[in-house]
Amino acid sequence: MTDNRGPESRRKLYRNPAKAKICGVCAGVAEYFGFEVWVVRIITVSLVLLGWGPIVLAYFVLYFVLDPNPNYEKNGKCDWKPRKTSAESKDFDENKPYRPSVKEVWKSAPPPDQLLSEIEGKFSNIERHLQDMETYVTSRRFNLDKEFSKMEP
Repeated sequence: MTDNRGPESRRKLYRNPAKAKICGVCAGVAEYFGFEVWVVRIITVSLVLLGWGPIVLAYFVLYFVLDPNPNYEKNGKCDWKPRKTSAESKDFDENKPYRPSVKEVWKSAPPPDQLLSEIEGKFSNIERHLQDMETYVTSRRFNLDKEFSKMEP
């Protein structure tokens, strides 16, 4: 099967210096995968704090390897702003899938007390099954079934 899309339709990973806190790597990764920038930053900081030191090295390697996003232009020493495009009046891009914001996701979720009761019910069900398995494995019936299975060819 051939890909009819041209090279301009493929996504490319860039640094996003316009949304950068340090170098723009987390912002670029978030933009590429469609995540909120703060989520990628939290994950990166958490991994560093949990002893994943190579993340720091990978971060700076990505800083030197990735190009800055060509949709942004430099206005001075550290000031980046979106580059003017001909399609700036278009608010909706048909080619990009709709990704709701974190606030929209939280608003659409059921209330926490309902989620907690559902989770408690699921854990109760799991606990019941585990108790049934424990009862069977420690019973004489289990030993008898095991002996019968040895007899079968």
